[in-house]
Amino acid sequence: MKKLLLFTALASFSFASAQVTTNAGTFNKPAEGDTAFEMQFMPNLDGAAMFADRGATVTMRKFESAEKAVRWSASLDYGNDGDRLTPTNYSLGLGYGIENHFAGAERLSTYWGYGASMTYTGQSDFEVDVFGLVEDEDGNPVIDPNTGDQLTEVIRVDDVEGADGVFTLGAGVFLGADYYIMPKVYVGVEVGYGLDVNLEDNTSMTLGGGVNGMMRFGFRL
Repeated sequence: MKKLLLFTALASFSFASAQVTTNAGTFNKPAEGDTAFEMQFMPNLDGAAMFADRGATVTMRKFESAEKAVRWSASLDYGNDGDRLTPTNYSLGLGYGIENHFAGAERLSTYWGYGASMTYTGQSDFEVDVFGLVEDEDGNPVIDPNTGDQLTEVIRVDDVEGADGVFTLGAGVFLGADYYIMPKVYVGVEVGYGLDVNLEDNTSMTLGGGVNGMMRFGFRL
């Protein structure tokens, strides 16, 4: 009798772990055929503005089974403060990866994976004001009465070529987790380690990794 009660308890616990219905709904882990989309945001961990995004990064994840998913990502980062004297910085990126999912828990989906990426980072041309000393008609310096210094003025505007673009190839491994706050809505974090190769006049390599300061917010269709 005790064995029967123990078996019943274990069976009940297993079923409850796989699917639990709460006031928020029924939570199920991703399964074959599921598709998820996600974006990234900054939860103010390093002094950045609350919920500031990292440019515009969108990731699509396609689950081939409950244990494996393929993901594609695209990013666009553009920065221009509207000042002609500062360059516009921009970055375009594409990524591809394979995720291998663990058993996890009812709301928690954990995984490891590997992937590759390519990114192009560039900078636009900009202008620089060149100043000269102000003199009167007789060639005498014009003095600022407030500071006692000779006044200056813009004598010409020079065009400056922006920094050369850099093409970066990357590959690495990562470990992550998604926590479902609603039946098909989740937040996640990742830790990664990888190799980046910068292709420019002087090709360079960077090997490193760490916690991604950006959190992920996604949903399943």
